[in-house]
Amino acid sequence: MPVIWKSQLSTGNDLIDRDHKYLISLFNSIELSLLKPDSLQYLPIFFRELLEYTREHFEREERIQLRIRYPYYAEHKMEHQKIIQHLETLNETVLKLMSARDKLGDERIHQRLDSEIISLAREWIIDHVVKTDGKMARFLKQHPQELTDY
Repeated sequence: MPVIWKSQLSTGNDLIDRDHKYLISLFNSIELSLLKPDSLQYLPIFFRELLEYTREHFEREERIQLRIRYPYYAEHKMEHQKIIQHLETLNETVLKLMSARDKLGDERIHQRLDSEIISLAREWIIDHVVKTDGKMARFLKQHPQELTDY
């Protein structure tokens, strides 16, 4: 089931919200590639982009947090590190499974990754974006919407 952007996900910062929208589209691409056998070959590409863009996004978000003197910066950064570790582990799993695609078959790859992708969505989209970034939103509202990390 695709993740759809809703106003409740907004942090009140245009840069962070644009990043979140792009990350959601990457996540949806991953899910779609799992569901369509003819698109499964693109799974490692989408996943690598998700991992790399997540790293970039977290760096931007952390610079903005430092700029606004966000009081929960340290704990937020720790959550970012946990998500990156999860993504890195999952990326390794994707690469291993895809290298064994001929032996395993597409259905087995889908079964193996489906629950992990859903778990990632819950951890990241629900817990992190809604709860953790939502906590940051009230501090961001005291700054211009287009506040950047520069």
